[in-house]
Amino acid sequence: MKLSDRIAKIKDAKLVKSFCYSCPWNCPTEVYVRDNKVVYVKGNEDAPNNIGTRCSKGMASWWMTQDPDRLKYPMLRTNAKGQHGEFKRISWDEAFTFIADKLKSIAEKHGPEAVALTCHHDPNTQFYRHLLGDLYGSPNMYTHTSGCEMDRRSACLTLFGHVFPMHDFANSKYIVLWGMNMLGANQGLFESRAVLEAKKRGAKIIVIDPSFTETAQKANEWIPINPGTDGAMALAMCQHIIAKGLHDKEFVKKYCEGFDGFRDHLKDNGYTPEWAAEICGVDAETIKRLAREFATTKPAMSAIFKGSGYYTNGNDAGRACYILDAICGQVDGPGNLHLKDWAPVGLPLDIPEKAKRKPKKEPLHAAMGYPIAPDLPNAQLPKAVIDGDPYPVKALFVQSTNPVMSDPDRDKMLEMFKNLELAVACEVLMSETALECDIVLPETSFYEMAEVRQGLWLGAEAIICQPAIEPIGESKPPYEIAKGIAQKMGWGEHFAFEHWEDWAKTATADLPGGLEKLKELGFWAQPPKFNKLPDCLATKTGKIEIFSHAYADAGFNAYPEYTERSVLPDDDYPLQVTHSKLSMHCNIVTQNNPLLMEICPENWVEINASDAAKYAIEDDQMVVIESPKDNITIRAKVVQGLVPGAVSIRHGHGFGHWAMGSVAKGKGAHSNNLMEIHTNPVTGANCYNECKVRVRPA
Repeated sequence: MKLSDRIAKIKDAKLVKSFCYSCPWNCPTEVYVRDNKVVYVKGNEDAPNNIGTRCSKGMASWWMTQDPDRLKYPMLRTNAKGQHGEFKRISWDEAFTFIADKLKSIAEKHGPEAVALTCHHDPNTQFYRHLLGDLYGSPNMYTHTSGCEMDRRSACLTLFGHVFPMHDFANSKYIVLWGMNMLGANQGLFESRAVLEAKKRGAKIIVIDPSFTETAQKANEWIPINPGTDGAMALAMCQHIIAKGLHDKEFVKKYCEGFDGFRDHLKDNGYTPEWAAEICGVDAETIKRLAREFATTKPAMSAIFKGSGYYTNGNDAGRACYILDAICGQVDGPGNLHLKDWAPVGLPLDIPEKAKRKPKKEPLHAAMGYPIAPDLPNAQLPKAVIDGDPYPVKALFVQSTNPVMSDPDRDKMLEMFKNLELAVACEVLMSETALECDIVLPETSFYEMAEVRQGLWLGAEAIICQPAIEPIGESKPPYEIAKGIAQKMGWGEHFAFEHWEDWAKTATADLPGGLEKLKELGFWAQPPKFNKLPDCLATKTGKIEIFSHAYADAGFNAYPEYTERSVLPDDDYPLQVTHSKLSMHCNIVTQNNPLLMEICPENWVEINASDAAKYAIEDDQMVVIESPKDNITIRAKVVQGLVPGAVSIRHGHGFGHWAMGSVAKGKGAHSNNLMEIHTNPVTGANCYNECKVRVRPA
């Protein structure tokens, strides 16, 4: 008898195959239910993602099904904008009518382009996209990427034409991680495990990071680089590899576009290891040695995620880090950056073309001057709402995101919500953003809804979330919320499903085995397919575009260049801010979980011992961090493993809640209001580390 069946028998429970949404990696799971309560959860032992295991966040996630702070009913604001939100309970019919009337009025006065959606990467938001995009006619359907890995995504799209490559760490012999903390943030379990497996088999792990992170502690070598200078070091490594003839000439000739121009670009700009050493704080001989080791060890991988992208020069840093892979022939083979295939999962609804309303204005990101941005530059949204620049936005739907906390400059975000005619929050808990909205709609947790989506394993993978328990209170899943609004708008015929299986069958129509097999197993996966070049390169030229036609067509430098970051420490504010995440937490979904908060109840700031002595800071002391804009009080940890002149605020925009939940409220510090708004000029990414501060004992 399989372990899953044995557990079901012991627990006298029903087994439901599902996946976890405590973080975006969505590990397939097995949920055990008795009397409409989740009594146990474990990883799906057959799925390749997690092989039966869970992370701490996933293990504790069942708390969401009984959290007393859960939103249970639709609520309508009763007081004026700009005040602490007060709400009254209303019915779903009243909520749907209110929203539909507002949408009709806004479309009539301002056009459908005046409505925007920002959400998490939840495929169920496709129902909102069908509603507000296809039928209503807004081009402004966005996710949260500008606050996540926007620069990494832009680099992947412009170089490889791939939206989200994965990492075959397990088969690699030389792994360079640029500001990427695989063992300390919410990365995929299979990738984190694979890094350690590679190390056991003799792979060399190099971590380039201002902080001595959890991953750096396990690495062969930690390179303490100055904040915001990754691009300089990566360009210098490229220059040395090419100058010494160590690049993969055959691969470059066959699969790369613009290599000769890149070689000349490096030479003309003097991007040498000696030049980079002055900028990065890493000596030239170390840069040369790492370049030689990377170029002569196969298979190898140069990888980034968020860390290098939190500066206004982060886009070209990301491109340079990935061009290292390209010039050394380290793309899409075993042990390389992997351009994964996708499962044949389709849309949940089939909206006829004749029913779709075509927008008359271009999407906001393009109108804002970010034509190749992969997502909305969220930090620039207040300009559209408050000033009507580049055109007015009058309504905003926010689903499973918290921009009041997660975007820079909280004050500007609060002002933005005061100026909206309609703000709708679709959320599980009363977030800081929901508190500023006109209407709050209670969504179900992932234990109470269905979802079919792409899996983030190496190979092509589809995964399914099945409702394990009945919805808490009157909460509804996104597909039922979108359906209710659509019916009030007169579009109910396009949301004609009665049960979730109806739309799920449409989404899985091309999936081998269809919906029933997916429900039975919880996932569908195919082994990774390697060496697919050039067929998997969805770029303009069909090659890896070292010379980026997307950049050139948008009026930017086709080759990556190094520019100084925008905010530099000075005599008054001598310390550089950096941010890093925590393995126990993932933004809004974990801070109200008492199990996780018992382990990690607050965030803190790390400061180098030499800086701590200079400013009379002792370990575990409360300190004041002050920027030119604002200040916070936070606990300090004095460390050796941090570049002097920098401070590292752990999980900066996940703590310091003032609205959400009895457990989360008031714990830790929220750092985003320390920052002015700085947006990457090409990708639109939030530049969280463009901030200078000073520190003193509280």
